[in-house]
Amino acid sequence: MTSFSDKSVWLASPLSSESTATSASYFRTKFQLPSGVTKAVLRFSALGIVEPWINGARVNDDYFTPGWSDYRKRAYVCRYEVTEQLEVGENCLGIVLADGWAGAAFGPKGHEASHAPQTMFVAELQLTFADGTQQVIGSDATWKVRRGPVVKNSLYHGETYDARKAMPDWASSSSTERGWKSVVSVETPQIELTEKACPPVRVTEILPVVDLRKESSGWIADFGQNLVGVVRIQLKDTRAGQKVILKFAEMLNEDGSLYLENLRDAGATDCYICQGAEEESYQPHFTFHGFRYVQIEGVESDLSAADLEACVLHNDLAPLGTFQTSNAMVNQLQDCIRWGQRGNFLEAPTDCPQRDERLGWSGDAQVFVDTACFNYECEGFYRQWMDAMRDGQREDGAFPDVAPDILGWHGNAGWGDAGIIVPHAVWLHTGATTILAENWQAMERYLRFLKDRAKHYIQPETVYGDWLAVDAVKPQWGPTPKDLIGTAYFARDAQLMARMADALGRTAAAKRYGQLAARITAAFQQRFITAEGLVLGDTQTSYLMALAFDLVPEHLIEAAGARLVEKIEAREWHLSTGFLGTPLLNPVLSKIGRSDVAYKLLLQESYPSWLYPIKNGATTMWERWNSWTREDGFGPVEMNSFNHYAYGAIGEWLYQTVGGIAPCPEAPGYARAILSAQPSPDLKRASCVLKTRVGTYRSKWTIKRKNLHWDLTVPASGEGLVVLPATPWSKVKLNGKSVPSRLKHPDQRNAFRLLAGKHRVEIENCPLAHL
Repeated sequence: MTSFSDKSVWLASPLSSESTATSASYFRTKFQLPSGVTKAVLRFSALGIVEPWINGARVNDDYFTPGWSDYRKRAYVCRYEVTEQLEVGENCLGIVLADGWAGAAFGPKGHEASHAPQTMFVAELQLTFADGTQQVIGSDATWKVRRGPVVKNSLYHGETYDARKAMPDWASSSSTERGWKSVVSVETPQIELTEKACPPVRVTEILPVVDLRKESSGWIADFGQNLVGVVRIQLKDTRAGQKVILKFAEMLNEDGSLYLENLRDAGATDCYICQGAEEESYQPHFTFHGFRYVQIEGVESDLSAADLEACVLHNDLAPLGTFQTSNAMVNQLQDCIRWGQRGNFLEAPTDCPQRDERLGWSGDAQVFVDTACFNYECEGFYRQWMDAMRDGQREDGAFPDVAPDILGWHGNAGWGDAGIIVPHAVWLHTGATTILAENWQAMERYLRFLKDRAKHYIQPETVYGDWLAVDAVKPQWGPTPKDLIGTAYFARDAQLMARMADALGRTAAAKRYGQLAARITAAFQQRFITAEGLVLGDTQTSYLMALAFDLVPEHLIEAAGARLVEKIEAREWHLSTGFLGTPLLNPVLSKIGRSDVAYKLLLQESYPSWLYPIKNGATTMWERWNSWTREDGFGPVEMNSFNHYAYGAIGEWLYQTVGGIAPCPEAPGYARAILSAQPSPDLKRASCVLKTRVGTYRSKWTIKRKNLHWDLTVPASGEGLVVLPATPWSKVKLNGKSVPSRLKHPDQRNAFRLLAGKHRVEIENCPLAHL
């Protein structure tokens, strides 16, 4: 149930604020309860963020509820069982209402938008008694409101908390009535209310300080990890009115000061105004920061590392996959990928968490979605984000470039296509068709938009291209032709729509989209591929898109693949790709039988490469390969995030090809997994573990004297399709014996079925072990 009863109305505060970073409002109501309550459920929704309290205590440990949505179209509903928090007699229900993504305009400088200029909420407590009767205590005109200690709150600029105004008992039944004013009932917003499908944001980890030093500017603490969250601080011997300022940064300047330029207009500063006591503590509740370092000013007594800790915040998604190799730098790369995902999966798949942006860019989302689904259980998260994609969809069917849609930009190739690519990937990894059914009409509208825009199946140029390609003079000026990129994605969308239609039992649609994909492919080949297998633009990304999306005629695949390798070799085994091309590099190279080149790129340590930022101290993925270097310092300030997950999309290849566990398109949700590790002599071992809805798959291989030893676990409800390197069957042993003929794949060379259980595959003189 998403609607609220007639007893519950939307409330707002009549208290005005002189600042664009507004104060939080505290609402409450008191009520009497007889004995016999068997169940009590609190439900609420808001334009803004809400922290509920009952009888002097927080209802839960969630943050930023009910979440971020396109407030013009939708708000989420949260539900908590609170039976144990109620008492016989007088009770108090309190709500703290803060801005979050509503209220003050949100978005980068020059593109700010306010889709909910007034914060508001609705809430009701649903009571069930032993005799079966029910009662609703709803938000209504009898509630009271006042300001409190949170005098400013902003996601970009931080929180100011005045402890002199603290109200420790504000939500208790015994608290005073002094200072409380009447609320304002507001018109019910004409939007859709939706039950929240995504786990809420929580503190998922506490990190200690690894280094603390005193400078003339104040204390500077290093947590050793770029993260997203807030700092909890303990203070001693304070005086009333003393201001303690916390400023946040991802990096330090050469002189040891905070590097703040890449934050652009984000203040990223918290302020605690002391009440004066022997001991005080503070942790913000209505903001978050992307940081590794924090500068603390205004502390008048000694500060120790034990007085500070970082609270890591993100949607509390269940971990699924782990990945490890014998190479410490590759392991650190995987760690950077996970931390990048954690930091940017906060109510939307944001591009970055620190500067005045933090938007759900759809291009970043679609290139990373497969990696995300290996690392964490993401179905609910992406279902929620797809709500915003649909809500931001233009009347002509174009999906927005960011969701929730702040910018009003739509239909750019590689970005809008996320509206089709993301649901497909979630279905592939989970086997659940819910996300397909929810978005089917929107996906069809988008494909109609692409058809209407195309001329003879060729898409026009759009804005971003292969964003931030290494050779680009400006971020959007990559050398790969933009009409090629758009047409390649058009074909890919049609291919995926055919698959999803089949999964939904839409046979006619599956046939129709399959035919459309074939026509686009033919047009692509005629326009962009020569008779010799050269692809227009002759860039790494040109070949990658044509090969990744199956757009190259079969007889030219070898030539196109060879030219791709030539383009990489010409760069001395370096990439030259951007946001769209880079995620395709290693999967395509393995697809054409050149995992040796993929490993060269993976293990490359000089610029540009995945390990180059690792060599330069990265603990998350960077927006640019050279966001900071020892030689040149910081990169261009306007696009220089140190927590930008897009290039972490290589995680998909790490799991699938190095680790050896991949989803099977014919059996989504890992009812069957493709087990196809492709070892390298440059790694001694690799392993991955993947929890799925049918159980846990395990893969671990080692190379000893050119022989491959590969241990596999297939869960009881699963099945494995083992795909081996090209090698004679006589050199392959399964559990110490020859592979039985009944298990060998009838149509696929060097492949066999693997049933549930633990198994060892051994390959004598494995060809991939000594390339």
